[in-house]
Amino acid sequence: MKSISALIALAALSSAALANPPAPSGHPPMGVADMSKSTAPLTQTGKVASVLDAKQFTYIELKNGGKVRWVVSPAIAVKPGDTIHYANGQVMPKFHSKLLNRDFTDVLFTTHTVVGK
Repeated sequence: MKSISALIALAALSSAALANPPAPSGHPPMGVADMSKSTAPLTQTGKVASVLDAKQFTYIELKNGGKVRWVVSPAIAVKPGDTIHYANGQVMPKFHSKLLNRDFTDVLFTTHTVVGK
């Protein structure tokens, strides 16, 4: 009887672990239901220099006044020349994206990005 109870408990724990697979290595946690509908204030602005799409994320290179910044946003349709407005977020220095197989000096992960004029 004890072994059956132990097996049931082990099966329950195993299925719970498999139900929420970990985020791809090199990306922030994906526990938020829909980050694109975030209400975070759009306090930052930048001119898009280049774009890299990576599954559910978009890597956006911004150039402003000679400064370069990479912003990682939930997937968004954006192209070079666009201006974006984005919420401040977490900066990760010396970031390596395994998905893109690329190193970045630093990237800013944001939860909300809007293409503006």
